[in-house]
Amino acid sequence: MRTFIELTLLLLLLAAGAWEWHANKPQYRAALRTANYKLFPCSSPVTYSLGGIDPLFNIRPAEFAAYIKEAEDVWERAFGKDYFQHVPAGGDVTVSLVYDQRQAAMDKLKGLGFKTDQSLAAYKELKARYDERLALVGRRQAAAAARMASYKRGEGAYNAMIASYNQRGSAPREQVRYMDSARRALAREFDAVKKLEQAVNADIDVLNALATTLNQLIVELNLNVDQYNREGASLGVFEEGLYTVEGGVRAIAIYKYSDRRQLVRLLAHELGHALGLDHVENPDAMMYPVNRGESLSILPDDSAELARACAPFYRRKPRLPESLQAGG
Repeated sequence: MRTFIELTLLLLLLAAGAWEWHANKPQYRAALRTANYKLFPCSSPVTYSLGGIDPLFNIRPAEFAAYIKEAEDVWERAFGKDYFQHVPAGGDVTVSLVYDQRQAAMDKLKGLGFKTDQSLAAYKELKARYDERLALVGRRQAAAAARMASYKRGEGAYNAMIASYNQRGSAPREQVRYMDSARRALAREFDAVKKLEQAVNADIDVLNALATTLNQLIVELNLNVDQYNREGASLGVFEEGLYTVEGGVRAIAIYKYSDRRQLVRLLAHELGHALGLDHVENPDAMMYPVNRGESLSILPDDSAELARACAPFYRRKPRLPESLQAGG
């Protein structure tokens, strides 16, 4: 009897384990792949699949896949090794384009003709436009508030007059015409105040976009200046891209880029993290914390970090491109 109970319990445990594996198979597989890569880094290609692509980026999946392939080639051409492999689904890493306030701010400013490149000149120009817009918004907000207060006083007087004649039960014909004229005037004034408020809100939207982009440039250019804490403009750390590992599931999200070259460079940086690389101190290197460089080349700092990350697999440092071996 005891043996039967023990066998039954064992079968129940096996069934529960099988059900748990079946229900959470993708997560367990991802966790196992992540553990394997930590134990044997660079021993096999990191597979990746396309994730979500926000339609506001106006990029087709095939186009985005081509950009990722270009970023992949940055590492693979430099060292002659297949570090990555694209798979249609279920890859080790999911790569997505996430549209949020960072890209929206840059798109708004570009649409208004603002210069938004990563340069000190662009920062100074945007700072001047921010100060100018901030003063303008302050004046327009005060004017809108004063006009709304005036409208409210007129509305209160009109409502009091209507209430008075309602208590009397009637009003002279001439007074009725006057009240009708006053009602139409109040309606026109209300429309005018609302249009003024809409204009102020539009100015505030531009001001918030300027603040968001200025904060980004402060980080990118390593400027020792105050942040711009306009409402709606604060996002904390301004990552343009981010590599994350949660519950064994690895993902790359790209939030903001200005052109194809910058997007490829961002993808190459985050793919470096997927290989296990940390940040380096050379501002021109691919693995520098902030995307400030222009080149799509691997520098010695990146090579040294790759050798460190892949040390359990490599017996020697990855071979540098010939141009770097010659000191170029």
